[in-house]
Amino acid sequence: MNAAAGEIRIGAELVSAPYILDADAAKAYHDGIEQPPRRRPPRGIHDDKDAARKAGFVAPIAGGEQTIAIIAQFLADNFRLRFVRGGRIEVSLTRPVLFGDTLTSHAKIVSINPNANRAELQIHVANQRGEQVLIGTAAVRMSDA
Repeated sequence: MNAAAGEIRIGAELVSAPYILDADAAKAYHDGIEQPPRRRPPRGIHDDKDAARKAGFVAPIAGGEQTIAIIAQFLADNFRLRFVRGGRIEVSLTRPVLFGDTLTSHAKIVSINPNANRAELQIHVANQRGEQVLIGTAAVRMSDA
């Protein structure tokens, strides 16, 4: 769903399709974005099952930047240039995302300031157990102008 300017209203909620963050997706992101070969550290909790278990996790965990990228892409897909040009996002990572988790992004419009041409949103990403792994706020412009 794409949130057209006329659809931006207080209380409106957007929910993404489920995204499976499997080992292949996490590894591709980790290898390509987080740790390019020129500065890749030794194996750790993001790519080694034993290291993850020693740190108290049941499986390797995705890098936090990947979870942030998932919500940012969701906002860009729905609000397009109203988010990309002049939008804002502020988040906290609240739980680790394990390889194999299914994530769903959520956004709810909580206020509108027509004078500032902005809408404020509460956002979160939840896993398949309903646990919020990321919480925060975002802002989008009310129009593309």
